[in-house]
Amino acid sequence: MLLPRPRSVSRRPDVSFTLTPDLAVDGPPGWAGIARRLLSPGTGLELPRAEGGALRLRADEELPVEAYRLVVDADGITITAGDDAGVNWAVQTLRQLLPAAVLRPAPSGAALVVEGVEVDDAPVYAWRGVHLDVARHFMPLADVFRMVDLIALHKYNVLHLHLTEDQGWRFESKRYPRLQEVASWRRETRRPADAEGDGTPHGGFYTQDQLRALVAYAGQRGVTVVPELEFPGHVCGVLAAYPELGNHPETGYATATTFGIFDEVLNLDDATMKVVYDLFEELLDVFPSRYVHVGGDECPRTEWLASEDAARLAASRGLSGPDQLQRWFTTELGAWLAERGRILVGWDEIADDGPVADSVVMAWRDSSYGRAATAAGLPTVMAPMTHLYFDFYPSDSDDEQYAIGGLSTVENVYGFDPLDGIPVESHPLVLGTQCQLWTEYMPTTRRVDYMLFPRACAHAEVAWSTPEGRSWDEFEPRLTAHLERLDALGVDYRPLTGPRPWQQGGTGRLRRPDAHRQGVRA
Repeated sequence: MLLPRPRSVSRRPDVSFTLTPDLAVDGPPGWAGIARRLLSPGTGLELPRAEGGALRLRADEELPVEAYRLVVDADGITITAGDDAGVNWAVQTLRQLLPAAVLRPAPSGAALVVEGVEVDDAPVYAWRGVHLDVARHFMPLADVFRMVDLIALHKYNVLHLHLTEDQGWRFESKRYPRLQEVASWRRETRRPADAEGDGTPHGGFYTQDQLRALVAYAGQRGVTVVPELEFPGHVCGVLAAYPELGNHPETGYATATTFGIFDEVLNLDDATMKVVYDLFEELLDVFPSRYVHVGGDECPRTEWLASEDAARLAASRGLSGPDQLQRWFTTELGAWLAERGRILVGWDEIADDGPVADSVVMAWRDSSYGRAATAAGLPTVMAPMTHLYFDFYPSDSDDEQYAIGGLSTVENVYGFDPLDGIPVESHPLVLGTQCQLWTEYMPTTRRVDYMLFPRACAHAEVAWSTPEGRSWDEFEPRLTAHLERLDALGVDYRPLTGPRPWQQGGTGRLRRPDAHRQGVRA
């Protein structure tokens, strides 16, 4: 009942191995540390290093990146891998072969017996991501660490951290401190369908040292944190702190209290671009990720088209008009990142005016934008809202709590094919796939759990496992068994049979009206 499904599993029910208190690890120190980090809390085993130990970690440089072999027989457990990531995934598989109780943060006394088995495994895609929006609703740091553990269990290897929005700025800037002093807070939160806000201030930010710790923690578990600073739109919070970066500083700005697409954008003059580069310099110092997300979506050009200053700026840069400013911005920032050994990632709007060289397109509006990007020769991450926006309703029941709109069931997620409609010769350009968690209507971690799981379990298998033989009928029993592991971890997932009692809508105020259910991200 492994999830995601490995490439090959051969079971030997006549053979088993028991993990005893004196179990030792025979292998390199770093790899022994991975095993100890993942196994010790829930088993209580100390797992010292010792030559001849029954948990054997072996290197095979011929194995692909992230691949592993796991063999359990009467003499012990042997893990073979070519890199740290492969060891991580092998140990995650071993955790699933043990009783679900070992996933708890402390031992429960469960018998630590593993059935004989041989697993050969490797991922289909290099990018297996979960996007987490901590800007619409701030998530406490401890809960972000917990999120790393949850996605690593499912062999996701990217946490895309959405740090900035109209409603809040979450990245500490040493050079521009008003971002955390002003932009990280809003005076209240109001859903667009409500006449009044909740009257409660909301905010918070992560210090650079906290984020460095998160990066290290995730890296130890095979997860890369890809940061996102959202520009040149979705900047109401930024402009509240530094109005001079906007097109109408004389009018005043405020961090947004409601959700939607706002006309306010950066003015993109030289002084503003210096601020942008300064912020990304700080970001690169914290996040070593090769990929850096710059946003680029939902950027209205209303202000630029109405501005004589923007027209003069565009002309001075040799552009045909202010409508080309976003493409200029993305191209300039992409070149700046490339000089520093990084690769620009943007939502699919960055390619609306033509492909941006040396960029990665994250296709969110639908899969056709991913097909267009690969046709233009651009690396692409498939993340369409049709299947992978987990802020959409998980069912069409009126008992579901208020959400942004749309519908994406577990079955719908499991049926997604990242390569659908893409010619075989372009398959290598599909880096992978990613699910999105926008938190406009997820003010608590408990709510995030409910919207993410078990849909993320289904997507994890799409991202990791080969599609051959994939069927819902085969997957559902494994998913049902896997829910016991989520129970052990304390995840408030949505049951397969319907909403939890505390998630039922009850009154219309708690649900988005049916007329809005076909809405998109806003």
